[in-house]
Amino acid sequence: MKKIYATLILLGITVSPIFGQVCSPDNSITKSGVYPDQPDTAYANQSYNFSFQILSIKDTAVVYLGQNVTADIDSVTVDAVIGLPDNFEFACNPSQCSFTHKAVGCINLNGNPTPDQVGVYDLKIATTAYASAQVLPVGPPLKLPVADTTDGYQLVIKGDGSASVFETASENGVNVYPNPSSNGIFMLQTSTPLTSLEITDILGKEVNFSKRTLNDTIMLTISDSPKGLYILKITIGDKQIVKRIIH
Repeated sequence: MKKIYATLILLGITVSPIFGQVCSPDNSITKSGVYPDQPDTAYANQSYNFSFQILSIKDTAVVYLGQNVTADIDSVTVDAVIGLPDNFEFACNPSQCSFTHKAVGCINLNGNPTPDQVGVYDLKIATTAYASAQVLPVGPPLKLPVADTTDGYQLVIKGDGSASVFETASENGVNVYPNPSSNGIFMLQTSTPLTSLEITDILGKEVNFSKRTLNDTIMLTISDSPKGLYILKITIGDKQIVKRIIH
């Protein structure tokens, strides 16, 4: 069974805490979902404040005791946001972090990232969906609390331009940070779309890496490779830029 609600609501909650101020719901939203699909980037030594807007779905299909039934979503509650760095907290509007299809709610993320927190943080959201379904032709409706955890969101913290882990874009508009990287994850930004990427060790042997685009940034991961010095080769058109990266 595909948990439509979990895919929508749980994700949005993945980045939404706050220290003392609560976000304001955007009542112009009429379509169920979580908006936007990724949190803004945070910067070291700068206060961070970001809000997700959430409108729950009204019902979803579930399977109970072999029967296909339609469950009405009463509400979905965010129980925890897992993976947030220190100095970050979250709060909701409504304050109990319970969302329904009747009104838009929001989750606010607030923090004060430090230079040693530069990196990428995988976030997971623990939620409980409360639903009711009529399983039998007669009798009271069945209440279905369903606990779940969802991932897919990432909070990116960049250097503020003065931190040693932040490499400025002085070569053909290319940024690679943090460098060194303690976890083998590097963020790459270019002012011009790149043609190809290659990572090798110092002996010239190609290294496997994963690539994922987050907004205007490319995330490169070599976490499975041993600690050491690697060569990142970036091709833009007919030009190749070579950078040293340290894992």
